Amino acid sequence: MSELQFTFVANACGIFTGRAGTRLLCDPWLLDGVFDGSWCHYPPLHTTVDDVRDVDLVFLSHIHPDHFDERCFDFDPATPILVLDHGPNFLPRRLEALGYHNLVKVRDGETIDWKELRLTLFAPFAKHAFHEAEVGNLIDSALLVECGGVRALNANDNTPTVESARRLAIEHGPIDLAMLNYNAAGPYPSCFDNLGEDDKAAEHARILDQNVRHLVAVGEVLQPRFLLPFAGAYVLGGDQHHKNRYLGTTTWDRCAAALRTHDLGATEVVLLREGDTLDVATGAADRPYRPLDEAEMAAYIDEHLATRRYPYQLDAVPDAALLAADLATAATAMQARWRRFGLRSSWSVVIELFGRQYQVHPEPVDLGPLDRFEVAGLVAPAPSLHCRLDERLLRRILDRRSHWNNAEIGAHIDFVRAPNRYEPDLHSGLQFLHL
Repeated sequence: MSELQFTFVANACGIFTGRAGTRLLCDPWLLDGVFDGSWCHYPPLHTTVDDVRDVDLVFLSHIHPDHFDERCFDFDPATPILVLDHGPNFLPRRLEALGYHNLVKVRDGETIDWKELRLTLFAPFAKHAFHEAEVGNLIDSALLVECGGVRALNANDNTPTVESARRLAIEHGPIDLAMLNYNAAGPYPSCFDNLGEDDKAAEHARILDQNVRHLVAVGEVLQPRFLLPFAGAYVLGGDQHHKNRYLGTTTWDRCAAALRTHDLGATEVVLLREGDTLDVATGAADRPYRPLDEAEMAAYIDEHLATRRYPYQLDAVPDAALLAADLATAATAMQARWRRFGLRSSWSVVIELFGRQYQVHPEPVDLGPLDRFEVAGLVAPAPSLHCRLDERLLRRILDRRSHWNNAEIGAHIDFVRAPNRYEPDLHSGLQFLHL
């Protein structure tokens, strides 16, 4: 038995196994249809919840459903669950509400011993990796696993900055395996209708290049023996499947190919498919890697995923007057929540609702029918963000059966913004739009 092994499942899910057999499961998302139905696995996944139930400890990095999928999070309540004890603690509170009280809470930078494993958790390394933000990231965490002197950093969505990588190398190095996110999961540029097709394609390419260059910069400082492109692997199904071509994402094969065009020094890029097990000390997998077939991926999306129905599409159409009134109430409540978290934005935010436009920030205002304005979607003085989504989904968001951030990441909301500038705190603030 090697000192430390990692068996990959999908996205950010996998199992670390220590030299004495202790099994640590990370971020189980196993069923298609998270983020209000749109996120799906490719390659199609065969692992089930029953296949990963026999573990000693479950690590949940944060509350997003591709890391904590409540639909199939069906473990014995006595199962220990490792979580970060930091900030608003949305995840621990939700787990306890679901009846999971055996939480192993670890503070930022704290190290604990769990059988033969040494485990260190880290709070968000930055408010945002690429943009200025006053509040920014509130939920992500990263995990360092050590066994017998062999170390693996599972950063998942908590992308290190160059400075945080320098601290990690000094305080926790050397790192044998760095599992680093290579994708920008979210609505941009695929959901932004102020961009034409060529602009979306150009922004897609720019974002991918930005992510790869950041990985290279982090790798130069962290100097892991092995680098695994990790987390953020998904495709869209259902009515939003046409947006796949303009997501800020790519396959791990393409990421690896791009990384290998750079000088990575002694770092070796490794790739894994479902069920492959990596010896973290040597970088050797238990079977040869099988490259993805992008033609097969496109066919699978068109033939199997495109016809998926989203849960909200099965709902009845909500009452327009009640929805408008509740939206105004939720917008007022959102302002109070912004003040509590120190959020501010000079942007106007407008939501389209049954052919009318309702401003929700800086204050709730009925702006009237769409045809009142010469330029559709640009109804408020710049800077402004115009949002369009299915009214049935908005009803769910206001009632807390869905969440704005999940709908946004799931590509269910279309935007027009002027100017085309990302404001992290504005999008963070919209997560608080609910009754």
